[in-house]
Amino acid sequence: MPRIDIFSCEPFRAWNRLEARPRHAEFDKVLEADVHDALWMLTRQWQFGELQGEDTGSAIFSKIYMKTTAITHVKTANGKAQPFDDSIPLEERIESMPYKLDFKSKLEAAYIFLRCLDRAGENANPVVPNASKLYKPNLIKKFGIDEIAPVQNGDTNATIIGKVKSLSNDNYVNMVNASAGRYFDGAKLYVAIIASQVNAIAAISLGGDTPLLTAAMNDFVAWYQKNYVFSSAESSAWVPSKLEYQFNCALPAEDGNNIVLSADQYYSGDLDWFSMDVNKVETVEGISGAADVGDMLNIKEQLLSVIPVEAKFAGAPNSRFWQFEDGKVDLGNINAQTTDLSKLVFTEYALMYNTDWLLVPYGVPVGTLCEIKGIIVTDVFGQQFFVQSATQGNTDNWAGWGMYNLSTVNPDGARNVPTDTRLLVLPNVVKNLESEPAEEVFFVRDEMTNSIWAIESSVGDELGSNTDGHNSSRSFTEALKAVDTTPVTNETDVDVMFRYTLANTVPENWIPFIPVHSDELNRQVKLQRAAMPRLFNNEFTHIRPVTQLLREGIAGDDDEKAKAYFINEEEIPRAGVQLSATFQRTRWYNGAVINWYGYRKQVGRGEGSSGLYYDRVDAVKK
Repeated sequence: MPRIDIFSCEPFRAWNRLEARPRHAEFDKVLEADVHDALWMLTRQWQFGELQGEDTGSAIFSKIYMKTTAITHVKTANGKAQPFDDSIPLEERIESMPYKLDFKSKLEAAYIFLRCLDRAGENANPVVPNASKLYKPNLIKKFGIDEIAPVQNGDTNATIIGKVKSLSNDNYVNMVNASAGRYFDGAKLYVAIIASQVNAIAAISLGGDTPLLTAAMNDFVAWYQKNYVFSSAESSAWVPSKLEYQFNCALPAEDGNNIVLSADQYYSGDLDWFSMDVNKVETVEGISGAADVGDMLNIKEQLLSVIPVEAKFAGAPNSRFWQFEDGKVDLGNINAQTTDLSKLVFTEYALMYNTDWLLVPYGVPVGTLCEIKGIIVTDVFGQQFFVQSATQGNTDNWAGWGMYNLSTVNPDGARNVPTDTRLLVLPNVVKNLESEPAEEVFFVRDEMTNSIWAIESSVGDELGSNTDGHNSSRSFTEALKAVDTTPVTNETDVDVMFRYTLANTVPENWIPFIPVHSDELNRQVKLQRAAMPRLFNNEFTHIRPVTQLLREGIAGDDDEKAKAYFINEEEIPRAGVQLSATFQRTRWYNGAVINWYGYRKQVGRGEGSSGLYYDRVDAVKK
């Protein structure tokens, strides 16, 4: 018994630490953890009810009944339904946008055609060495590059503005003038070949060389289309009024109709299952309705027999008694707050339920919608269990959330509808290379002027790179002022106390979008692209955007023939929008190198102020 302290009446407790005293140099026998009386341990387990569990058996065998259906057609927002094939990734088919070649790309195309001529000359019979040198004079004569002429007396205001736009870029002017008379435009050559290869051959032929030029032009066209010919705006999935991609996919179903998967708000550049919804509302032309007989062959069923294995990950607790976990992953050191739901869910799974999960390997074909009809698991005692989906999509409880479920859009607009528990595996890119933004625009709200401003923060420099939009606008404005003949009043020569300003202006890379009433809906508004006035030589002209991101409805370089461009008002939140255009490159699983030029939308940097004002009176400082 412990001693009692007579002053505090508290027992005096003394503890002795018991430690093992090994008598042998080797620890093998101790670490074996031998059980000398296994029968006694079994009886104790029975006494405490440990043998009454229903999950004591380990899974040893499983059968899975799978059903898959493949994507048969794809329809973009602006195009027609097309048969689907997995020779290219879905991103290239959806995101690809037309690209206007810069001057450097035109020179590169010309260089490639000269190399095609040399290759064709080496394979010709008889051999034509250095064929590029023979045909280069004719190419320069027919598809030559003109110098950028300076501003001259007699030029119209529109001509002067067009020239100054080029002359304000010194590097571009030097490159063009250095190439004039020495090189040719590869883009003009490609257009001529596409229009009529016979006429293009006749334009540069030296006589009796049609096979050589035909082979060179065929190689050149194949290279050009692979690197520079992307989807046209008429067939793309880009919806300018929503600043998003929209497309639909069709898959045959068991009942003979098509399953329609819709992506109505894809803009992030990360295409995956979460971008798609099962569409049961609208009829999509070309893919809705009954599936073709040939499409029904894409529905496949398979009964798979496998041996399940434990789900493993870095830092997972080991099931063996004397096997220690990797110390590089410290799951106990995870700092999770009450709002970090995903982190808490993962930690609970890793520390408590890891050994309850098994993996059944099954290769799901790319571009398919996979459904598990059922799983039969056989344990070591010979018992069989039929496993179904945990929620079957029939619950709105947050605890029934499923990772890869697809949302369902129903005709009646009902809420809490069952989700689709099938697994969608899209033919999307796992990893790709993305360039710096070739063009970049920031949409910001300006509450003082009650408008939206599209700020061209990055524009192309015609030399294969981009330049700061603010610096480019400033250089153009200063170059235009140098040739402006509009009279300027000198305020110091006038004895006045106040100065009245009708309106000021903003930098030319700030493009306004003003609210207008929607058609037949006076209480709803949309944003229409407007234009700030430019006063040059005592004449007003419109300031138009430079980037292709904002030149919707503006054909070519004629800024005065611009069609109205509208953006839905809800697409520009108070946080703003960052819209960028980039080149992307990937290697597909068939080994082909795929290039495309696409757009991406991200959250902006908040509101802004243009500083635009009207009807202002200021005191004149003397």
